[in-house]
Amino acid sequence: MPIRPNWQTATLLQAEETSVTSAHTGRTYRIQAAALGERPADGYPVLYILDGDAFFPAILNMAQSLLINPITKSHAACLIVGIGYTGGNIRDLSQRALDYTPPLPDNAPESERKQYGQADRFSRFIDDELSALLNSKYRIDTQNQAVFGHSFGALYGLYSLFTHPERFRHYLLVSPSIWWQDRRVLDWLPDALPQGIGIRLGAGEHEGRNNRPDQTSRGMVAQAKILAGTLHHLGADVRFTLYPNANHGNAPFYSLTDCIEYLRSAWQR
Repeated sequence: MPIRPNWQTATLLQAEETSVTSAHTGRTYRIQAAALGERPADGYPVLYILDGDAFFPAILNMAQSLLINPITKSHAACLIVGIGYTGGNIRDLSQRALDYTPPLPDNAPESERKQYGQADRFSRFIDDELSALLNSKYRIDTQNQAVFGHSFGALYGLYSLFTHPERFRHYLLVSPSIWWQDRRVLDWLPDALPQGIGIRLGAGEHEGRNNRPDQTSRGMVAQAKILAGTLHHLGADVRFTLYPNANHGNAPFYSLTDCIEYLRSAWQR
């Protein structure tokens, strides 16, 4: 007798999701969340994952193994939150370009304003709307938050670090698009950073090679290294890692073990 399987949409164990329309950005976000471990007295530390549709499943699976593990006596309870979009794409290129890029110059053409430069609105979504939503369901520690971002997501992380460093305590940023708009994000580079902020920068080895004509001026690896040195001189706890054999597309996955191990050390109780 032939097997007649009843195929259904796969789900991630321990994870929940909802959709949220922001009054600040006007966009609708797919929010995936998973609480790991027993909630601390101050509430769950939070890891926000940008491009959540792409990275939430991998990060959650790794966090389930490394953050809460009785064999290794790891107990770094936290809330893992993926911020994505509802269009069904792994990466929504147009929406992430709006959300993750800093404000444009005053003389930028209207055509560019329709595509980029709404990072401040996205920050207000996180601070005013998403944080309150998560706190009402899970109770979170807003003084102990982390952000993971790749490419434009890492560019957003740098902009947040430079302009409102207290938003997150831990910045996990891979292949940051420092080159965007002639390195405009560096216009916000501060003279000093608060104590207690951890920054982990990374890039793939092959990102330092100009295999495409449009990458000639990007200098992904070199600029990330230079920035790590600058942040170190500002007194920040910063480390840069170059991932061998990695390119722009897979560098974030190479970085995941380092990122989660770093958070395990920071959040271990």
